[in-house]
Amino acid sequence: MKRGIATAVLVLAASGSLLATAPTASAQGLRDLLGERAENRTNLRDLISDRLATRDDLRDLLRDRLERRNDLRDLLLDRMATRDDLRDLLRDRSERRGDLRDLLLDRLATRDDLRDLLRDRLERRTDSRDFTSDRSATRDDLRDLLRDRLERRTDLRDLILDRLATRDDLRDLLRDRLERRSDLRDLLLDRL
Repeated sequence: MKRGIATAVLVLAASGSLLATAPTASAQGLRDLLGERAENRTNLRDLISDRLATRDDLRDLLRDRLERRNDLRDLLLDRMATRDDLRDLLRDRSERRGDLRDLLLDRLATRDDLRDLLRDRLERRTDSRDFTSDRSATRDDLRDLLRDRLERRTDLRDLILDRLATRDDLRDLLRDRLERRSDLRDLLLDRL
């Protein structure tokens, strides 16, 4: 681009030097020279227009580069925010894993406590069964004892009844002896 501008400047300088020698040239040569100058001016105008268009293109390119840089910055910020979010998510996952581990340990401890409770309940049930068996045995022993007591009471009643019958017999015997003694006394009194 600079080379084209330099070429245009050299062409204008050459045309200026040609104009200095114009009085010696013919009219045809002057006409050709003016035509070349007009053509060179047109070329220079086109070159300047191309430079301006190139400058606009360069400005648009720089604007696009800046926008892309801004987009890249936004993308990097988004990536960093996403990385932070991912780090927070991983931290939350780790904390949840820790909470889940604690929950599982609590559940295992609760299961052990429940197993111990069930073992205690089974032992208490066994103790209660043994106690019930002991109570049943004690009840049977008490029943046997009461049966023995009743039998002894019956025997004692029979013994008392026998003693009463014996006392009545003894009373009757004593009454008979007294009556015989009275009869014997009366008999002796009658003999005397």
